[in-house]
Amino acid sequence: DDLERFTYARHRAASPYTVLELLAGEVHALVGENGAGKSTLIRIVTGAVQPDGGEMLLAGEPIREHTPRRARELGIAAIYQQPALFPELTVAENIALASESAGGWRRIDWAGRKRRAAELLARVGARIDPEREAGSLSMPQQQLVEIARALGASSRVLIFDEPTASLSEEDTRNLFRVIRELRSEDVGIVYISHRLEELPAIADRVTVLRDGRTIDTRPMAAIDRQQLIRMMVGRELSAVFPERTSAPGETVLDLRAVRCGATGVRDASLTVRAGEIVGLAGLVGAGRTELARVVFGLTPADGGEIRVRGKRVSISDPAAAIALGIAYLPEDRRRHGVVPEMAVASNVTLASLPSFSHGGSVDRRREITAAADWVRDLEIKTPSVFTPVAELSGGNQQKVALSRWLATSPSLLILDEPTQGIDIGAKAEIHTIISELAARGVAILMISSELPEIVGMSDRVAVMRAGSIVEVLEREDATQERILASALGQPGDDLRTLDPTRPPMRLASYKREAAPAIALGALLLVVAVAAPSFFSGSNLRDLALNNAPVLLVAVGMTLVILAGEIDISVGSQFAICAVLAATLAKGGVPVPMLIPLTALLGAALGAVNGALVGWLRLPSIIVTLAMLVAWRDALRWSTEGAWVQGLPSGFQWFGVGQSAAQSMIVIAALAVTAGAAWFLRQISAGRAVYAVGSDAEAARLAGIEPPRVIFWVFTASGALVGLAALLNAVRFSSVPSNAGIGLEMKVIAAVVVGGAAITGGRGNLLGTLLGVALLGTVGTALTYLGINPFWERAIQGAIILAALVSDVAVGRLEHHVGRVGATRPG
Repeated sequence: DDLERFTYARHRAASPYTVLELLAGEVHALVGENGAGKSTLIRIVTGAVQPDGGEMLLAGEPIREHTPRRARELGIAAIYQQPALFPELTVAENIALASESAGGWRRIDWAGRKRRAAELLARVGARIDPEREAGSLSMPQQQLVEIARALGASSRVLIFDEPTASLSEEDTRNLFRVIRELRSEDVGIVYISHRLEELPAIADRVTVLRDGRTIDTRPMAAIDRQQLIRMMVGRELSAVFPERTSAPGETVLDLRAVRCGATGVRDASLTVRAGEIVGLAGLVGAGRTELARVVFGLTPADGGEIRVRGKRVSISDPAAAIALGIAYLPEDRRRHGVVPEMAVASNVTLASLPSFSHGGSVDRRREITAAADWVRDLEIKTPSVFTPVAELSGGNQQKVALSRWLATSPSLLILDEPTQGIDIGAKAEIHTIISELAARGVAILMISSELPEIVGMSDRVAVMRAGSIVEVLEREDATQERILASALGQPGDDLRTLDPTRPPMRLASYKREAAPAIALGALLLVVAVAAPSFFSGSNLRDLALNNAPVLLVAVGMTLVILAGEIDISVGSQFAICAVLAATLAKGGVPVPMLIPLTALLGAALGAVNGALVGWLRLPSIIVTLAMLVAWRDALRWSTEGAWVQGLPSGFQWFGVGQSAAQSMIVIAALAVTAGAAWFLRQISAGRAVYAVGSDAEAARLAGIEPPRVIFWVFTASGALVGLAALLNAVRFSSVPSNAGIGLEMKVIAAVVVGGAAITGGRGNLLGTLLGVALLGTVGTALTYLGINPFWERAIQGAIILAALVSDVAVGRLEHHVGRVGATRPG
């Protein structure tokens, strides 16, 4: 009665037929080679991809019009192989987006979010600060947050896609404990893993996929590893770890007490010889990847010695490392290993372009020939060398990434998790390639979280703990038990821990608005000394009045930029709304009616942009550039360039008098800014804006609809432009048809100066307010200082540049301080 069944057929990415049945309280393993259809099936079950045919049933009831939001409502959640977190949001916010009930106008309980996140993180054994930004986490930490987020959703069906790919042995044990608890609570679990040795310990049944179809489903206890492999690949497979005899040559890499304060590496000493595979083992946060990055020059060492072939060297950047014959295959394949949108050929030659170039021009014939050779040598399965890497399976993407570095003819190859997330067949092929490279004399330093891989492939094993290499084991002594014991250490060890749970000093989170505040303060200080009359009541009132409409437009622009978009048509919208307000006023429309009418017109103009960008998915910069020109020309044509004059007395200053209206305008601008700031901080829909700007696809998978969010931020921005145009128009006796020229650049600059990321997902309205105040004060300050106003734009440009430099510097300082802080005791 409690059968939950997913039947799915004839999808173009996994055809012709796939069936998976999941029982409540069951752990059902799903295995297959890369490209077998596992990920596609998951995305269909979670509503991320729509099937071409077949049906899906939950507790016997068909699921119709399936979307990520619908999956969430039905209690279906997935933990994807590549964590789908929002990097600019905190861990607590990431977890809450998957577990809190729907409702865009729901008030956020920040204390409750933090408490709930801490409980879920503790449940999976992750010591991570809930207020830490997700983008600052390592890959294993992100995976743990993903697991905690899925648990928080209280799902009926939970899908784990390679959950242990980057987890340590200890974290894996914690995960298995949690899975057993969920099973006892009647949660149905689909468990996907290429680590076949895990399955007997956790799975009740196993289904094998190959070429998009179900091969068989059997009880886990009724099938052994070799049978499973044979069903997956459709053939006999040779040993996963090839036999090899070590015959090391000269020392290629010699590390002597190497230190790096920025990453927590300290006193690391190790040698790697030609023709030798040295495995680098340790728990998550032990410093393995950090040490690899030091050797490759990504985070240069600040102490100790690095010697290459006996010569002491300074490796300040990757270019220096490549010149020394060092190559580095990074852990995160999709983000750092390959460029998914580029062709196979372009990826293969990316690190060795100078050897394929003449006079700055790439010899495409040689590039294609070289890429074809690597495709043949590494048996990369691709339709052609012109195929985008994103279309290949994970194992073949890894081979492309590996070929890029082999094309540089390295003498030292650093491999960080070389088989993470790839199937058993591709893993065996990668292992064979590594062994053959070592046989040719390449020195190999291999990082892996899989102890069987470390033991099976390494000639020697170096164990890291707390940023140091604590033991180097010969092959015959390197058992899994010995490595794990060394990695864990003994109680009372006086080693500083490279604690991945300690939050960095979040300078970037709370201090980005400090730059415009400091600049504004410095400017006002100079003016106070040189021209005290600047602070007269009338001048300050005029400054506030002039900048109030700009602030309203900047608030709307902040919403758009936070969502990862841009709107350069606000100046044209401003002019249209101002002219319409003046025309309606001349036509006898009561002034109180002008406020909603002008705001509605602005909202309509913004909604056009929002529909084109959000629903039709057109680039916002192209759409709004076109609208900037189209609306400006339409206004010029309809008015013939004439100004609207002869406005009724009741329109100017709203008919309430200059002094009262001035106060109303400034107060209205500040009130709208405060309200918008409260909305972004306290209301669920406001946080959805940040989520979409941070990662639109992750937002979609979390049940948020990015097109809807984008539509409404453009609409809200337009409404604020309409209101700003009216508040500006009532100050004058006539309204020009060319109003608002240059306004778009002014407000974009203010938002960026205020600390918002132009790419979306980060920023706040306090920063926007300071940015408007700073840029709006410069021109008047120059006049009082007796400086030619010609310099206003130049100084504003310098301020914008300084803000960007400050933003980068603060981010780097945050990273450095955070990493150093993570190495402190206790």
